[in-house]
Amino acid sequence: MISCLCVTRGDRLELLSEAVADFVGQTFSDRELVILHDGDGAVDAGMRAIVTAHPGASIRVERAPRGPRLGELRNIAMARAWGEWICPWDDDDRHHPERLRLQWEHAQSEQAAVNYLVDQLHWFLPDNMLYWDDWGREPYPVNVIQGTILARREVMPPYPDLSRGEDTLQTHALLRAEALGGFRVSRLGGAGWCYIYRFHGRNVFDAAHHRAISAAKRLPPARLLPRLSLLRERLKDYRPALPSLRTTLGTDQVMLGAP
Repeated sequence: MISCLCVTRGDRLELLSEAVADFVGQTFSDRELVILHDGDGAVDAGMRAIVTAHPGASIRVERAPRGPRLGELRNIAMARAWGEWICPWDDDDRHHPERLRLQWEHAQSEQAAVNYLVDQLHWFLPDNMLYWDDWGREPYPVNVIQGTILARREVMPPYPDLSRGEDTLQTHALLRAEALGGFRVSRLGGAGWCYIYRFHGRNVFDAAHHRAISAAKRLPPARLLPRLSLLRERLKDYRPALPSLRTTLGTDQVMLGAP
């Protein structure tokens, strides 16, 4: 089983609703979603109302005491999960229906205990610009998108108790463990359309951080152009539907299609 872990503060219920729908729409069947929050009763009720809209889905809402920072909340969620495999499922991002299946099958094909995505889509609100970011240009072994980990529980180091950047330190610890020969880490490239990293203004990191990432890593026109048709088709698969999005080819803006 894959346990998807959604740690949320409860102030973004409209985004959580989309993340839950994305989980429900996954084509990989053996999965659960654990939603952990440290909010009050009203927050808890709001989350349970979202879950109730998906009867039969394997989703649990769990409460934690106030106080722990994001890293420790992720550890609590992992401890309460049932699955052998763990996958963070952030409430403000979007996940294509094929995401879990693709990462799982890639890990199995390489007999790996861990899989990361190498590329992703980066969505900027409110202007609805979308970029395809490629982390493959980073030096090995840090050429991975840290928040996209799918891993066996037994090899995942604990997250440090930090308010942000906790996945960076966890990834570094995991890669050091891999270097000692205990397990293998696989990297899935070319499927950036299966995960959308969304900047909406209330993220842990600010706009400058997000824009710097995309400015450095977005695909140049020569690499994006042959992928445009595939990108447009895969964006249609998201439910709830995405708004009309745009990207850039050099100095030109290109529409990616209406919902």
